[in-house]
Amino acid sequence: MNRKRSKPVQLEQPEMGLKKGQDIRYANALSEMFWTVNSIPVDARELICNQCDWSVPTFYRKLRAATRPAGTTNSKVRGVSSAELASIKAIYLQVFEDTLAKLKAIQVKDSK
Repeated sequence: MNRKRSKPVQLEQPEMGLKKGQDIRYANALSEMFWTVNSIPVDARELICNQCDWSVPTFYRKLRAATRPAGTTNSKVRGVSSAELASIKAIYLQVFEDTLAKLKAIQVKDSK
């Protein structure tokens, strides 16, 4: 079969190539909400790595150890102290609060 291929789809990824603190312009409110919510894991990971002085591979190693199924011989989080867990919880709460504030600030046009 000889089928025509459609044009490649260009996904909108506004964060690529932007410096921190640079204002991002979105095409519409849905796009802004999507990218705001989509950035939660990356923002949290960056803050956790900075706070705990971990590299990204170390973060994922500790995450993998933390997600072992219960019932294994040792299902505790290895190498993460209770102080680190407390700071990680505080970071997640802060990231969620910041994201909620960004979502509330999005201007949605009335479609009347």
